[in-house]
Amino acid sequence: MVKSPIKKISIAQQRKQQILRAVDAIAEKNQLAFLTTQRVSKESGVSDGVLFRHYASKEVLLTAWVLYHEHQLELLLTSMPSGRAGLLQLIQQLFKQADLLSFMCCQSMDIPYLRQRLETCRAQFWYELQARIEQLPCTYAGVNSAALTDHLILSIYRAWNPDNPEKQQQKERLMRQLPWEKEENIEVLPAQEVIQRLALNDSGFVFDPMNGRSFSANDVGLYILRFLQHNYDIEALLKAIEHDFDIQRSQAERDMTEFFEQLRTCFA
Repeated sequence: MVKSPIKKISIAQQRKQQILRAVDAIAEKNQLAFLTTQRVSKESGVSDGVLFRHYASKEVLLTAWVLYHEHQLELLLTSMPSGRAGLLQLIQQLFKQADLLSFMCCQSMDIPYLRQRLETCRAQFWYELQARIEQLPCTYAGVNSAALTDHLILSIYRAWNPDNPEKQQQKERLMRQLPWEKEENIEVLPAQEVIQRLALNDSGFVFDPMNGRSFSANDVGLYILRFLQHNYDIEALLKAIEHDFDIQRSQAERDMTEFFEQLRTCFA
């Protein structure tokens, strides 16, 4: 029986993606500089023979990995709008694409020309961030855009760094505001895993199956919870409340502050 060439291509593409995902997993551990084909084979579950059939050497494999993420980054940058909202959206999307985030933050590889290529890609990202920061209102007197860009890059790295015990908290803060901005009066969002596990009904009854606690939420509170279960983004939530309830931002912030305090009291 003759095998379909389409199926053969599909299986080959699957194997290539499987191998590249193994490189991503190594990069996520910040160990790209210690990558070997033997480790990739073990991480991917693909034999050495199959690996070398698709990628003739470590250099060929890492070149394909860099090319893939360069294209991924280009698509991300070209799809983001300008302004503060666009900059926050760019950061949020970067954190949602864990493989791309590791590509931008991990220790570089030991192959000189690929290391240079990776650093060039990161430099281009730096200049893109700087260009976006320069478009922001001039509210940071005495601090130039280069310093703010360095601050942002360092904050992104800290929120990614697998050795940082506070990376999750730093990530959550960075997902809702730029690192040089002061905390607003809005209290910190409850943890995403807490929001996701809450059971809601149309009458406003809110129940946490983890600890058995419950409370009743008004229409705005129920709206906030349902929004956050689908989109854990405080800036987007504020805009949605302003639009859907036809209220000023200050009022939206006050409503959210009170509601988050109630959530922490019930589900901490």
